[in-house]
Amino acid sequence: MIPRIQNLEELNKNGRIVGKANYIFTPEIASSIGSIHGSSFKLDETVVIGRDYHNDSRMLKRGYTSGIMSTGINVLNLSECTFPLLEFTIRRFGASGGAYFSGGHLYSEDVGVRFADAGGIELAPIEIEKIIKSFNTYPAQIRRVDPRRIGRIIAIPQTQDVYIKSLEQFVNKKQIGDADLKIVVDCSFSPTGRITPLLINEVGVEVIALNTHYRERSKIPVPSVNTIKNTADIVKASNSHLGVCFDVDGSRILVLDENGLEISFEDLLMLFVAYDQKIKDSKNSPVITTPSVSPVVIKFIEESGHPIKLVENYPGELSRQIRQERACFAAADSLKFYFPSYSPFSDGNYILLKILEIMAIQKDLISSLTKGFPKGIKVNKTIPVSAEAVEGMHNRLIEFVDEHDLKYQDIINELKIIDDDVYVIIKVALNRNAITLSAESEDKSKSEKMIEKLSKIISGL
Repeated sequence: MIPRIQNLEELNKNGRIVGKANYIFTPEIASSIGSIHGSSFKLDETVVIGRDYHNDSRMLKRGYTSGIMSTGINVLNLSECTFPLLEFTIRRFGASGGAYFSGGHLYSEDVGVRFADAGGIELAPIEIEKIIKSFNTYPAQIRRVDPRRIGRIIAIPQTQDVYIKSLEQFVNKKQIGDADLKIVVDCSFSPTGRITPLLINEVGVEVIALNTHYRERSKIPVPSVNTIKNTADIVKASNSHLGVCFDVDGSRILVLDENGLEISFEDLLMLFVAYDQKIKDSKNSPVITTPSVSPVVIKFIEESGHPIKLVENYPGELSRQIRQERACFAAADSLKFYFPSYSPFSDGNYILLKILEIMAIQKDLISSLTKGFPKGIKVNKTIPVSAEAVEGMHNRLIEFVDEHDLKYQDIINELKIIDDDVYVIIKVALNRNAITLSAESEDKSKSEKMIEKLSKIISGL
């Protein structure tokens, strides 16, 4: 028996509408959401819609499409695409907004819908609440149009090529090509596989592309610890200069150095502040980041000549603050980086290009470039686990933090627990069957207590 949703709030997860397709998130709900979203626009406006490869996303997107067309709104249909490509297309074609259906790293069995405004920026949780309230009074606030005014579906097949050409223009393509770099890219069985290998080839970098094809959705999120390990092994075996694993929606990447070791969020943030020329040329312009960033990173940014503003990582919030503060850069500890000279949203492809550009200009490897950056004082612990437990550990940790209402950030292969002024990184080790914990706080005793508490929980799991 499929449970009937009476209140859409049941699908509200951290400011996004997320649920298991056909079980909780049904085509009827998707159609209603399309009708509600479409009614918020003026008649005959245009929105962009897209999805990942999977049939559950495709089904829900089609349900949404029928709903929004019924309100007299036209649809630019991207079919399979990444979320940054959808955001780019909204801005490129002057659309009024967009909707994107995708599974995610955080909720691997579920499908979520994300909405973007006319600037390509994801809608804030308060706007999602309006959609939820409208759903709960449905169909009171729905606009239906005469059959002659029903919206049209318009295909835009060349957008991917335009996107790739646009990305190239924002970096020094010649210098990247002259550096003779080789990288490994895990495309995570997502539409990234149709874009990134072409993009990297266009800028003159040799690429070994993995998991570019469609694969049926599984219970284990991708990139998983096994796909990350595989990428790391291939980086070392092929003598590549860099490895990256894309999130399924294309908005962020996990970065591996030439030795197959992960580069942390903090080191990437400091890399961009220290070496990106546009950021260096924007002294006195603010840098926006999240409150749970390490104090040593905050000090590093301020000593680099940038005022800093700390903003909670709600959907679209850093993008809005970039505009409000006229910031030169922004970073969220979920591994998202925002370069306003290109766009107000995070794009994994552009992040990768900026890393390649920095390596090419500095004529150095990322491990050397980040080696001297300051490190916080941390309390560390390693917990051995069985090989069988490693693969599903990320999901089990997510279930635990949700059950106990803990504040956290999903960082692909890491989970960042935020408790008062203690930040704990829980990570699956790539080189052994173990979970590593690393806690940072200005009060070391708080870090030690938090490590012990989480160690007991993980051992129990």
